[in-house]
Amino acid sequence: MSEDFEIAETELEIAAWLQEHPDFFTRHPDLAEGLHVPHPCQPAVSLLVYQNRLLRERGQRLHDKLLEFVSIARDNDRLAERVQRLALGLLNGRSGMKGFLGGIEAILQEEFHADDVSLRLEAAPAFRSKIAAEFLCPEVVARFGGLFWTGQPHCGRLRPEQAALLFGDGATRVASAALIPIGGREWRGLLAVGSSDAERFHPGVGTLFLERIGELVSQALQARLPDQRRLRVVRDSPSARNL
Repeated sequence: MSEDFEIAETELEIAAWLQEHPDFFTRHPDLAEGLHVPHPCQPAVSLLVYQNRLLRERGQRLHDKLLEFVSIARDNDRLAERVQRLALGLLNGRSGMKGFLGGIEAILQEEFHADDVSLRLEAAPAFRSKIAAEFLCPEVVARFGGLFWTGQPHCGRLRPEQAALLFGDGATRVASAALIPIGGREWRGLLAVGSSDAERFHPGVGTLFLERIGELVSQALQARLPDQRRLRVVRDSPSARNL
């Protein structure tokens, strides 16, 4: 066994023993006063000064982390208020389907300070006449079919051809986007929220509020579409057959 290995092993044993007996220097203050620890700005400092510096640095890190948590909490509170206003806006909508769908885009653009919002839908034949033609884009929805497998919003940068499909002339100013899958009985769609800030919808951003937005829009739109099951019951009823 080499001398260097023996020294290293001994140091590890000493370190382990000191960890198990943190009061050692309390019982031997003369040893603590004589210890010197390397310092990045000076050749050496006393153990007490070194410990004080470590405690101050740790306290600063905890303070910074606390401020970060407070900032996140405030952001979440603001987002919750915006989602609530979106829900109220959807409930209060009294316009036709075209105005309702356009209103969804307007609310999101205003409340969430989006630079562009796009709503693209595809539906079974029985529903198509109920949806404004400008929002019916089955070929666009099909291009993003992978989103409907996961059912989760996706955030990040779009390829130029993807941005063009969703945002048209506004594609050049969209640096990042959130893609929210929506859907109901016999229809589905894509709600795209674009931002000129490349970091606004980065891949690591939380999607909880985006999921809530998708659920709200899906339910509100489903409520405005005819219930095919109810229509089938009416058509198959004796009174309907006698007409």
